[in-house]
Formats: sequence, structure tokens, C-alpha cells
Amino acid sequence: MYWRHAVRLRMLLLPIVLSYLCSLVSSGEPLEALIYVYKEHGADHFRYMEYKSVSEVVLDFPIVSIALHDNEIEKNGWTTLSVMTSDVVPDKYQAYWAGFLETNITYELTNASYENSVAGLCPEPLTPQCKKLKAYLSENMEYVITQYLTFGGNDEFWYQVGLQMWQLKGISDAYRHIFVSDASTLTDDYLLSLKDDVLAVYLLQLSGDLSEILKALALPELINQVNQFGLPTVSSPSCSALIKLIKGDVYLSHVTWSPYSMMLRVLKHYNFPWKINGRASEKTPGYAVTFSSYPSVISSVDDFYITSAKLVSIETTIGNSNEELWRIVRNGASNSVLEPFRVMTANRMARNGAEWVSYFKNQNCGTYNNQWMIFDANLYKPNKPLPAKGLLTVAEQIPGLVYDADVTDVLKRQTYWASYNLPYFPLIYNASGVPAKVAKYGDWYDYNKTARAQMFRRDHSSVKDLATMHKLMRYNNFKVDPLSYCNCTPNYTAENAVSARSDLNDPNGTYSIPAFEYRLHGGTDVKITNYTMIYMMNMLATSGPTYDNVPPFQWSKIPVKVPKPRMHPDKWMFTPIVTDFTEYLGGNLVPKPPKLISVF
Repeated sequence: MYWRHAVRLRMLLLPIVLSYLCSLVSSGEPLEALIYVYKEHGADHFRYMEYKSVSEVVLDFPIVSIALHDNEIEKNGWTTLSVMTSDVVPDKYQAYWAGFLETNITYELTNASYENSVAGLCPEPLTPQCKKLKAYLSENMEYVITQYLTFGGNDEFWYQVGLQMWQLKGISDAYRHIFVSDASTLTDDYLLSLKDDVLAVYLLQLSGDLSEILKALALPELINQVNQFGLPTVSSPSCSALIKLIKGDVYLSHVTWSPYSMMLRVLKHYNFPWKINGRASEKTPGYAVTFSSYPSVISSVDDFYITSAKLVSIETTIGNSNEELWRIVRNGASNSVLEPFRVMTANRMARNGAEWVSYFKNQNCGTYNNQWMIFDANLYKPNKPLPAKGLLTVAEQIPGLVYDADVTDVLKRQTYWASYNLPYFPLIYNASGVPAKVAKYGDWYDYNKTARAQMFRRDHSSVKDLATMHKLMRYNNFKVDPLSYCNCTPNYTAENAVSARSDLNDPNGTYSIPAFEYRLHGGTDVKITNYTMIYMMNMLATSGPTYDNVPPFQWSKIPVKVPKPRMHPDKWMFTPIVTDFTEYLGGNLVPKPPKLISVF
């Protein structure tokens, strides 16, 4: 039925295909590929082309989508990807082929990332708990797609969410080596078939949501599952973030905290001229988005975004410890949209912080519960008075509630805003169950007294330029800093730092809080942007655990031996780089490959 026009990629024999599909990304050269459309018997058909330099290609047919990928992970710890689409075809074709090209051009990297993370979660034959998870995800997928098909013509939210489902369908097909040559295959029923494919590469999209879905569904076998690296198969990231005002500039930064097995990273730029809804001609304000991400993941997960609407959106995870709230998630498969798809909808549709929150709070799923910071660079002018309102909006989500406020006055008064995995708003702090954790564990869960709150309060004034901002966000001096002290043996923890290094804790130590213990987990990067870079949609980025004041992380030297994850460098000691996505800002479909520029 749906597959009658589908061709297995490995069997695709077309003269126009100049190199093998699903090429290895480790060739050392940038990889460029495109999809073009042509008419045959009055119907649209698609073809794939792959070149070493698309800029030299001359085509008589319209380009639908183009992707450029460069794997420099052994050189600087990053890979880069830029995906662009053209409005010569309907938005759903743009979205589908954007997803397809991303996975096809990063196939080996995607497969390695999948094997390093969630591949072992639910193998066939499915256990009863995996069947329960699949039923929940399938029901949610069917609900989301049905809402898009029903309301996407006029409703901006559902239209943008639905286009992401088409993007996921392209990812799924590329991962399964399926090539759709005939546009008539891309029907509503074809999209709905995604509901049967929720336990494969789709799980990569849910790195933040999945752990809380498992809690809500009470699936202890999956919650407690440990992978080959001695890490939980499913865990939620936790991070540090800082927005800092200095004279004549503003710095916005984010440090991802995650298992070290998740360090196959991609710096991405999407440029999709999608309409705001199915009947409009107006393009989305955030048609272009630069973000840090992972192979074949269509959101950041970290999260750190710069949009063409001149908004920067950042989050750190606050979680939920109120068991009573999980019933909202448990009953939410057919009335909610998972967090990454709401985030990307907000990124594309919003012109300011208030609009961003209005899109984000729609269809709250109650999973991947975060504090979101939305900085509106349209309102910031170097060396000019700051606005009274609108510069910084903060929103916090828990199951059943998204609470937000304009906190421009706080940013102006303090000259900084720090975020460190605890709720700011008393309503969210109390409703999410944090006071009970303070009673059990002490000040580590107190918003004002926790170690990172005190570190940012003490050290934010040291930021004078990009180098000092970078130094602060990589800070870890756990054996010397009194704020890293704990009631432990030994009496400090590398968790208490702006950039954690829990691999440096003693495997045989005694720790007062589970998070203080030895584990292959910590800060895995830093991303920084400023006023100038926001307007060019670029960022400074350093990959891997910090090595300031501490030894660099090296797989071959860890005290508790585990296999090195696929495609990982052994030693993670990389210098900062700055992206250069400038060539893409005009919507040019044959730009130069993305460049990474060394800085300091």
C-alpha cells in the first residue's frame, strides 16, 4: 500500500547518484547532498544527489532540500550540519526531505548515537513494560498527527507540530533505508504509519521526556535499566546556564550535563521557509534556527537556540518530585504534545518572549520539566539603556502547569541571571516537591543556598569578555573551592561546580547525596553567544568535559573500565571554536560548507 513507490536506498540505481547513499561520515571531507523535484507523467518525483561540492552543481530542476555535514569530532569534538529547504514545494515535502537528508548524510553518526544511548531499551520481543511504553507513545503520536491533519490548515500550533512529524517520518525512512521517489506516496496515511515506529530512532527525540514518561507509567524495569557503560539507559539532562550583562555587551551561555556516552554532538543550522499555517503565505518569524544538538535529533535537547527572530532560548531541567502530578502525564497521551515539538514550534513562531511562552504552554505534556529563559535581542542595544520589560522572560513547567513572568528587572538589578536545575518561582518550587528534598538532603536543593547559586553569585562579576565568560562556565575546582565541600568521604564532590566532573569522584567514596557519587556524567560542553553573534546566528562552543583545574577526561584512563562508546575520541581535550553559518542567512541553497573557527 504506502510502500508501492518506495525504493530501498541501498538498491537505488540512478545515473544521477554520484556516490553511495548513506556514505560514511568519517571520510574526513565535508559531505553535501540534495533532493530535487521533477515532473514525470504530470506528477512530482524526487531524486537524491550527493557531491563533494554542491556549489559546483548546475541543475535544471528545482532543489527541494540541501544538507551539508562535516565531521570534525576527532579534531575539535564537534560535527556540523546545515539543512535548508526551498518553498518551490509544499511545506510537508520540505519537512520530510529535511529529515531524510539529515539522517542519510549522518547515517553512521546517527547509528552510533543510537547504539550508545537507547538501542537496548526495548529490543524484540517486547517485555510487558515495553509494550506499555509503546502503547503510550503510539497513542500520543496518533493524537498529534490527527490533530495536525484536522486543524493544521488554520491553526499555527498544530501546523508547526505536524511539519515536525513529517520531518520525523523522513528521519525514520532514511534510517530504514527507504527512498520515496513519487510524491503521491506522501499521504496522510503514510504519515500516520509513524505511530507504529516509536521504539526505534524516534526515541532519540525523547532524551529529555523519556525518563519522566517511565516514571509516570511506573515502569521500574526500564527506569533501572543500565547500559554497557554502567549508566542508566534513560536519563534526563541537567545543566548550568548564565546570562550576563557587561558594559557594551551581553553573554548568554549554557553547559549541558549528561552521561558521557552522549557526547556525539552536532552544531546545527536549520533554514526552513515554512508558512505559519496550511493556508497562509506568511513565513514563520523563526524560519532559521541555530542550535546545539545530536545526530538526527530535530531539537536541541540541551537546550540552546538562536532564532532568526533574534530570540535566544535556553533551559535547565528542574524535574518533578511530586508523585501525585504523574497522573497528569499518565493520562496525557491523547491530550498533550511532547516537549521538543512544542519548543521548536515556539522557536519558529515567536517574535518575543511572551509569544514564545504562549506557544510553548499549549498542550503541556508534563515531561522534560524545565526552566526556560527567552532573551529578546531585538530589545537590547549595546551601550543604550535597557528596556523596562520584555528583555528576559522565564517560564517553568511541571505537569499541569506552566508559570511564566517577565524578569527583566531582576536581570537589570543583578546584572546576571543564573539557572542551575532548581525552580525560581515559589509556586513551581513548592508544587514540584522541592521542599521535601530540602528537608531530606539540605541546602543542596535550596534555590539560594545550593552550591552553584553561590558560585554564580560570587563569580559573575569576573566576566569581562568572552574568554572570562568561557572560564566561568567551565569552572570546576572541586578539591579547593569550599563550595564543593560535602558531608562525604572524601569531603568534596566534583558535582558541585559550574561544569560537573562526577567521573573524578571516588568510586569507593561515601556520599551524602546520590548525585555526588562517582559516575560517568558531568558537563559535556559549553555554548556561548553574544549580541553580535546572535545577529549572525553563531555561537562559541567547546566540546567535552572541562579540563580547567582538573585532568582531561579520557576513556582509557577511567578507574572503572567500560567500553569506549562508538565513534568517540579517547581523550576529550578540545579548544573552543566559533560557528560560521553566515552563508546561510540569505536562504541561498548552494552555500559554502559550515566552517568552524578556532578562537582561544
